[in-house]
Amino acid sequence: MPCRTSNCGCFMALGHRCDNHAMPVSPTTHELTVRNGDVSLAGSLWLPPDPVGVTVLMHPGSGPSDRDNDVFFPPIREQLLDSGVAVSSFDKRGVGESSSRWQDAAIEEQASDAVECLEALRADTSLGGPVGLYGHSQGGWVVIDAAARCSHVAFVVTSSGPGVTPGEQERWATRVYMAKAGIPESEIEEVGRYYDRVISMMRSGVGLADAREQLEAEGFPQAFETLSLPVLPDDEADWQLMAAMIDYDPRPALERLEVPILAAFGAEDPIVPVEESIAVFREAVRPDLLQVEVFEGAGHRLEIGDPPAFVDGYFELLASFIVRAGI
Repeated sequence: MPCRTSNCGCFMALGHRCDNHAMPVSPTTHELTVRNGDVSLAGSLWLPPDPVGVTVLMHPGSGPSDRDNDVFFPPIREQLLDSGVAVSSFDKRGVGESSSRWQDAAIEEQASDAVECLEALRADTSLGGPVGLYGHSQGGWVVIDAAARCSHVAFVVTSSGPGVTPGEQERWATRVYMAKAGIPESEIEEVGRYYDRVISMMRSGVGLADAREQLEAEGFPQAFETLSLPVLPDDEADWQLMAAMIDYDPRPALERLEVPILAAFGAEDPIVPVEESIAVFREAVRPDLLQVEVFEGAGHRLEIGDPPAFVDGYFELLASFIVRAGI
């Protein structure tokens, strides 16, 4: 079989070995199980053929996310492995092979899971180098919180990770969505007042059934009907999870960070208030530890185009930062 490089002049089928074009070696995969109290977390560790001695633990975004974060993590993982970085990720609670329920884990509980997984990786004899954290979207809050409570983290990467609270982020995203859908400003303001009412109920410990009864009596904003949007969660567990997370503030954790942190954003992200988040990062994190990168034209998943593909430079940014921070 000819070597793929046209000017190499070697032929593997004839038994000639070209040292510059050896057959690629695939990464190896180890299945992992980590305990955090009564919770069993199932995950995987991918080892590159030529490791550089650094490992990244990837934490997914919101909802019932598995170790692949549906289709988001695999291409990132592949690029990191090609750069010699070992990669690990776990199914969230109640997802895949992990026990318990994902609705029972707000930001702090997910951070506790991440810390236990990181400590397990640090004890893994197949690694032996520094371990850092990568979190996407909601996972950005999680890895910041985990890094602030664990002295063994080598670095932190937040990808579209908000610097504001979930409540502020959701309010901003709702306004952006409705404005793009052509909802009049007066109706958007009505939605804002409704949102404040819902948050007030969550803070007061009102259950979903009682909240629905009260809000139905008061009337729902017209914009929800216009856009065929749900006015409330369908499930009490989802309601309680939202209530537990709504006021999580990443600023105190950011202020305690003592390791390099990369905050990457897409300039066209319709979910995260990018400018506001960057302002918090710059105010809370030591300048010598912080690197902020904004990719023009990219959305929440750092993708661009149709069909969507990762924006140019994103993979290279991650690999260079992680390798450099892990040295």
